[in-house]
Amino acid sequence: MEAKLVKKEAFMAIGVKWIGTFEQAAKGEIKGFHKEFLKRRNEIEYAVNPENILGLSYHINKTGFTYYLALEVEDTTAMPEEMELITVPAYAFASTEYKGTAVHEAYTGLYAWIKQNGYSLKQGEVEHLEEYPGSFDPLTDEPELIINIPVIA
Repeated sequence: MEAKLVKKEAFMAIGVKWIGTFEQAAKGEIKGFHKEFLKRRNEIEYAVNPENILGLSYHINKTGFTYYLALEVEDTTAMPEEMELITVPAYAFASTEYKGTAVHEAYTGLYAWIKQNGYSLKQGEVEHLEEYPGSFDPLTDEPELIINIPVIA
């Protein structure tokens, strides 16, 4: 696995929110949620790159987490119904590109890389930032994404 440190500026995104358990996620609920978001992404105006789907994990605890699927936007004046504004502060991320069926192993490898390279996890807001190509079909395609984990650099 190739990993690197990436710095991202603060940005705003508009998207939809899912709250659930790890069990629900393992059963594929997020895949269906992702597919539904793809049908609605054209409702988001002022997208910086409509072909870069963001998956943001927040509030991870023993029972579950909050997950957003969103697009980065330049302007937040047009908010589609049942969507939310997400503000992401500037971060340094440990980052890796991954394609395959063992996404959890890619996460494990990236956490190991963080430790091996002397970085600490940045606790607080975003737990993970995933980037998916706009052409990705979560119900039929092999997972393809960029995994970003906030670190203190």
